[in-house]
Amino acid sequence: MATAAAPSSWEELPPDLLGLVLYYLPSLADGIRLRAVCRPWRAGGAARRHPRLPPPLPWLALSDGGLVDLHGAPVLCAPVLREGVFGYRAVDNLAFLVHDDGGCSLMNPLSGLSLPLPKLASAVGRALDDSAVYDQSHIRGTYVKVILSSSLLDSALEPLVAAIIMDGMSVGISSCKQPHAISISMRRKRKLVSARDSSSMSPEQRVKRIQGPQRIHDIAFFHGKLYALTWHEGLRVIELDVGHLGEANSSPGFLWCIHDNPEQQEIYNYGNDDRYLVVRYLVESDGRLLMVRRWMSVPPDAHLGDHDRTVRFEVFQADLATAPGQWIKLDSLGGHAIFLGIECSKSVPASHCAGGVQEDSIYFMHQVFDSQSKELSGRCRDPLADSGVYNLRDGKITPLLPEAVMSKLRMKQQFLTWFFPADA
Repeated sequence: MATAAAPSSWEELPPDLLGLVLYYLPSLADGIRLRAVCRPWRAGGAARRHPRLPPPLPWLALSDGGLVDLHGAPVLCAPVLREGVFGYRAVDNLAFLVHDDGGCSLMNPLSGLSLPLPKLASAVGRALDDSAVYDQSHIRGTYVKVILSSSLLDSALEPLVAAIIMDGMSVGISSCKQPHAISISMRRKRKLVSARDSSSMSPEQRVKRIQGPQRIHDIAFFHGKLYALTWHEGLRVIELDVGHLGEANSSPGFLWCIHDNPEQQEIYNYGNDDRYLVVRYLVESDGRLLMVRRWMSVPPDAHLGDHDRTVRFEVFQADLATAPGQWIKLDSLGGHAIFLGIECSKSVPASHCAGGVQEDSIYFMHQVFDSQSKELSGRCRDPLADSGVYNLRDGKITPLLPEAVMSKLRMKQQFLTWFFPADA
């Protein structure tokens, strides 16, 4: 009886066996090195993850464009901050680049491939023209947070990029595959003061400067719609007509799902020395839209971001079955873990993650309140000062990373955010 011939070279290794090799590699970085061995391993079945292979742990993105894994080891990637690029923000597994001329693009740091967003800057420029505070000189630094509706590799969907701009006064939305973009104003009624004038303000004054029912605090795509969370825990939604995004009146604007609660504040004072700042996030998790409250202890007269410490989290699910909707408090994440950051947040099934992730836990980064340019003058004291892992079950906080890794990252004196590598 004839037997199948054995592979004559590593290039002929069957895809299912190659998938098993990938399964037992400790990190995605090792998987990328494996694919660099030969062309067949980079293409076809070798380029796809084995069905049993768990998703990789996130990496850390540095503000200089570098990437490191959770062991502190640098990841080989294309230079993000190249000539003509003013800055960038992490967007899941991509980098959102802002160019010197105000233009925007998405870039894969692992492959170096980029995707221009030619109309987004124009849409943002129109929002700046309508602002009583900002003008075109702010076009490069106006992006607060950027999110992506779906993977660029998903040919069945039309991915959208949404960005909070101008301290939450507007949202810019662009198609990734078509040259269409719009901006939607929150119709703010309160005028902001300049960043220079705010430098000497107390924490309460700084928060008051940016609060208001119309200011967006976070955004998230959920079931094909864009949701926006206000500072007073109101929730708005907009359903976008992707095929007609660039047409006038293509969107009715944001509609209320959950009304603002005036009792919700940013600063809570309990006596002279007991003060808390509450920061809120919006995260999609296992088919649910969640709001996460982060309670941070702030010493009297301290500058935000210097000495504040996170003490607890609260998680709420948006109940959209009623009108108006409501927030329902949760005591579990259903076996998931949330990686929380100012630029990029994501929920993952903890039991499916390679490398070990605690269930019902929140992995949180240091909250940055000031311009990242502070690090250039040596004022970035500790980029991991207020970071850790919060267990929602028992309320305990443990270190985010081993001390040896934390020490290595502190030496870089750069702000960090999450980066979620995709196996592409």
